[in-house]
Amino acid sequence: MHSTQTAEFWLARQMSGAMSADEQAAFSRWLEASEDNRHAFQRLEDTLSATDIAAHAILSEKFENELYAQVKKPTAWRMPAIAASIALLSITLSTLIFFNYQPRSHGQTYATEIGETRSLTLDDGSTAKLNTNTMLIVAYNSRKRKVILNKGEAIFVVARNTAKPFIVELPTAKIMVTGTSFNVQMSKKGTEICVVSGTVRIKPTSGRLVILQKGDSIHIDNRGDTGIIAPFDPIDVLAWRYGKLRFAEIPLQDVVDELNRYFRKKIILRDPTLYLLPVTGEFDATNQAAAIDKITVALGLENKTENGAIVLSKKDS
Repeated sequence: MHSTQTAEFWLARQMSGAMSADEQAAFSRWLEASEDNRHAFQRLEDTLSATDIAAHAILSEKFENELYAQVKKPTAWRMPAIAASIALLSITLSTLIFFNYQPRSHGQTYATEIGETRSLTLDDGSTAKLNTNTMLIVAYNSRKRKVILNKGEAIFVVARNTAKPFIVELPTAKIMVTGTSFNVQMSKKGTEICVVSGTVRIKPTSGRLVILQKGDSIHIDNRGDTGIIAPFDPIDVLAWRYGKLRFAEIPLQDVVDELNRYFRKKIILRDPTLYLLPVTGEFDATNQAAAIDKITVALGLENKTENGAIVLSKKDS
């Protein structure tokens, strides 16, 4: 099979979310076999990422079911059926890419201030809850449900519609789903995506398409590079929805960075030796004084207000 056709087959298997360990190993061997294979797969991913209407067709549930039923395993006797399915995919991509012109929507902008949260119900019944200091643009049209998250954090509960994908555009990635719930947090270190239910497809600006299932999370750095897929604790990740912040053995510097998202008076660590002190506990995201008291008591620190900021330091300094 030609490299491009095989790339289309493997992308279809990835997007099915049902690759076995043997298939994953076979896919890895195919990628490593030649530079042509790697380039063919990357070109196809880039095409899907750049072409929303193509993504629309590929994400269609009927299209997926018909395609994956035929290409469940790449055995020799199934190759004629695979070739026919791949030909259909190639024609669909070529046709839709050619006609992929549509004026961009400016959309409606929603924003929260520092320390504020806001709940939105979108036109299709999907919901979005915005955390502190967040900006979201909703740009729905007749063809797709698109939102743009420029900064901050939000949890999306997406109404299922396989014919009209829900797309979240980030500075470093594009997220595509048809019906699921997931949390997206943007910070100075990058973006964290956590899937609460369903399946989420992510195309970072650098790297390959990533598929996350329920319970999976992934970090995307500010260059658009992805880390490894890892489990997460939904109680910790979603505590902000109830005005709480939860940490389990998290370095103090990271805890301070998180607290600083919620309060205008910033917290500063005087001594770099404090940065890695582990913090565990639950904090009130609406009460900075209580959070500072918990930290200073637990870690044996003291705090002072200097130049409008709260400075944490060792008691003997």
